[in-house]
Amino acid sequence: MERDLIPLSEIHQNVKPVGEIYVVDDDSDMREILEGALAMQGFPVKTFEEGDAFLGAIAARVPICVFLDVVMPQRSGLEILRELRTRRYWTPVFLTSALEDVTTVVEAMRNGAHDYIRKPFDPSELIPRVRSAVEMWLRRVETNDGRDICANENREWFRLTPSEKETLLLMRLMAT
Repeated sequence: MERDLIPLSEIHQNVKPVGEIYVVDDDSDMREILEGALAMQGFPVKTFEEGDAFLGAIAARVPICVFLDVVMPQRSGLEILRELRTRRYWTPVFLTSALEDVTTVVEAMRNGAHDYIRKPFDPSELIPRVRSAVEMWLRRVETNDGRDICANENREWFRLTPSEKETLLLMRLMAT
């Protein structure tokens, strides 16, 4: 499988994201629901029917966040997420699924998903989550201050739980 991956690159760690949100889902209704809800809040949205088209697009552009369906034909959202992390692509990723499988949720979070959203969902509940993820991502891009845990040295901020983030912030503030 490693032969199919694009070589590791540091460029995505230093690229300022564009203002778009990418939605990757094989269900056209779900793409339309997400696109409509996000566009009503002023977010430009680009949709993809499958993961390989999405992976091709991110070679040229870095979105501010990604909605990625877990269950898709060809390649699962978890496979795509693992490839993103292998490429050191740290854009916040929201995995979406109708599955209520704890193992899938745990695997998603271990592989760097920012959040896991179970379908069906109320589209209005997504907006605060998206704004939070975008704020963290943009703060990470704008600063290299060691006290800003969004810019930590190993780029693992998005994998931490809220309590772990708070603990790390307190530890860093006490050290300064």
